[in-house]
Amino acid sequence: MKEYLKFKAGGEIIDLIREEGLNRDRIRVFAGPAGGPKWFVSVGLDRAFISSGYLVRADGGKTLLAGASAGGWRCLAMACKDPLDAYERLRIAYSRNVFTAQDSALTISKKLKGNVESFLRDQDTESIVNNKNFNLAIHVVRSKGPAASSEKRIEGLALLGSGIMNVLTSRAMKIFYDRVIFYSGEPKPSFLLGSFEGFCHPLEPKNVKAVALATGSLPYIIAGVTDIPGAEMGVYRDGGLLDYQLNQDYDPGNNGITLFFHYQERITPVWFDKGLSWRKPSPSITKRVLQIYPGQDFVELLPDGKIPDRTDFTVYVNNPSERIKRWDKVSKLSEILADTFFEMVESGKIRKLVQPI
Repeated sequence: MKEYLKFKAGGEIIDLIREEGLNRDRIRVFAGPAGGPKWFVSVGLDRAFISSGYLVRADGGKTLLAGASAGGWRCLAMACKDPLDAYERLRIAYSRNVFTAQDSALTISKKLKGNVESFLRDQDTESIVNNKNFNLAIHVVRSKGPAASSEKRIEGLALLGSGIMNVLTSRAMKIFYDRVIFYSGEPKPSFLLGSFEGFCHPLEPKNVKAVALATGSLPYIIAGVTDIPGAEMGVYRDGGLLDYQLNQDYDPGNNGITLFFHYQERITPVWFDKGLSWRKPSPSITKRVLQIYPGQDFVELLPDGKIPDRTDFTVYVNNPSERIKRWDKVSKLSEILADTFFEMVESGKIRKLVQPI
């Protein structure tokens, strides 16, 4: 039997899932990782969650949608007035981006702003802030000192310095960046209380689009977003710098579950940890996480047998239509993962398939 989808669970919920399967009433958080175009493997499952209302709580409570960069955009689309339409607008806008060697950080930022405007319409900002089913937590960072510079040479040196210092300890990142969460709902999400390290501000209709632009603004490549309304003055950039894939305990509560669809098995906490194979989230972060990710049998179905990534922009720089065709095929094939997920959950097979994180 083909293994298209794999399941892993944290220490506090694995026995629960092995006993009763995945009870959707226990899902309190949906987390989306950063990772550029890798998110196209999640399209099928995201659409299925939206169309079925799978993430809507039966008890009337609100599910927290949390993420950075592309993961944050997925969450924002899910909370739009017409989420399926918004999600498709996002997919089309992102996949149809065309960049050239002549693009600068400012021109790329302008194109990214066009993406945000394409999938977030004015009526959507109100829906996001006051959604009846979902609260949101969108990650950005506020750059500090030389990391906030718009001069590429200075910013590049700051990036190099932060990367080197991160090898010693990820806590050194706070020298260069502040973690900032923009959230919706009252009271604020519980993970922002207590020992949370960073700043938090409410999402408001006047800042939703700026936050969306900031969370996808990669340093050095894309210009930062200056002075987001409702937050401290400064330059804001991609939240994946500090919270790349999963680096927070979103506190789904006792016997609650954080559902985390990922594009790979390894979970990388900080963007600079990508090359540090020993870095992984602590068990305190993953203890109530159900991780779902594509198996190798699915990956082998994809064009070139790989999940899309940012290098596709350069590989197909002279043939963007081929890149777009391949990414569209990945989106279509990802429906296999949605079908597999619901089959494994509804049949109860997940109880035997789930492994420890």
